[in-house]
Amino acid sequence: TKFKDVFSYHQILEATDEFNDENLIKLGHSGDIFYGTLERGIPVVIKKVDLYSPMKRKSYMSESSFLTKVVSHPRIVPLLGHCLENNTEKFLVYEHMRNGDLSSSLFKKRRSDYSNLRSLDWITRLKIAIGAAEGLAYLHHECIPPHVHRDIQASSILLDVGYEVRLGSLSEVCAREGDTRPSRMISFLRFQQALERDTPGTPNATCAYDVYCFGKVLLELVTGKLGISSSNESTVKEFLEITLPYISINDKELVTNIVDPSLIIDEDLLEEVWAMAIVARSCLNPNPNRRPLMRYILKALENPLKVVRDENTTSSGGLSNAVPFDSRR
Repeated sequence: TKFKDVFSYHQILEATDEFNDENLIKLGHSGDIFYGTLERGIPVVIKKVDLYSPMKRKSYMSESSFLTKVVSHPRIVPLLGHCLENNTEKFLVYEHMRNGDLSSSLFKKRRSDYSNLRSLDWITRLKIAIGAAEGLAYLHHECIPPHVHRDIQASSILLDVGYEVRLGSLSEVCAREGDTRPSRMISFLRFQQALERDTPGTPNATCAYDVYCFGKVLLELVTGKLGISSSNESTVKEFLEITLPYISINDKELVTNIVDPSLIIDEDLLEEVWAMAIVARSCLNPNPNRRPLMRYILKALENPLKVVRDENTTSSGGLSNAVPFDSRR
């Protein structure tokens, strides 16, 4: 195993104050997430997995398998160790991310005044988008075989004290469809999941599925509309029907109709917002084969003004094989 530390069950109980409800972060489909404090006051996040649940057991095996096969990467949430003592429950111990996740950090309340929210500035939002793209590009293009995340949304984009991104929610990560030889039953289960969770006709064990989900996250960053990346497809469809007509490569001013009103941006920053919106629209193309690869999305986000200022985007700067970030497609 590549797990750094093995924790005793006693250490887990002490860290979480015997799983006190006050330390419960959320009840997840793959396990319950608790805040914990190790010896010397080290903050951690502990996932508690009930092995009596077939779904949670399968998710735990998938997550553990991924974490033992891939090398440590600065855009993947650091795993500190595990606990295998208990026969009915297993525990994964992760580094605590001080700023939570994107869904809780995009807007934060000031003290106890819920009506007075502080939103992330544009520079930080762009930084988060680039960090998440780096994590996905690692999974898609650097892992052998390539892997897909399958659960990209605002809540799976974790943020450390400096708002550096660490991808979390790793229980759905798997090898890209076509890079493994799954059993007939696993193939059937994946097909059923695709019908339930993905866009029509697109298996969710594909890089294109991750790109589509990432496009929804980008729109959350642009519009400030929370929950879009975790909404069901009917809600997303309705949102896109309203939003996408305002994203055009030919008219920058249109995008001001959907930009988060809490953002303070000048003319140059507006071009960056416009560029991110164009990239998002390209990611959300209903045809999976027309969506750009993550490596090109990353390059576009790193050089957003190139997207809107360079008329020959697809023939310059290593983008020659990318799908053009043109909203007319």
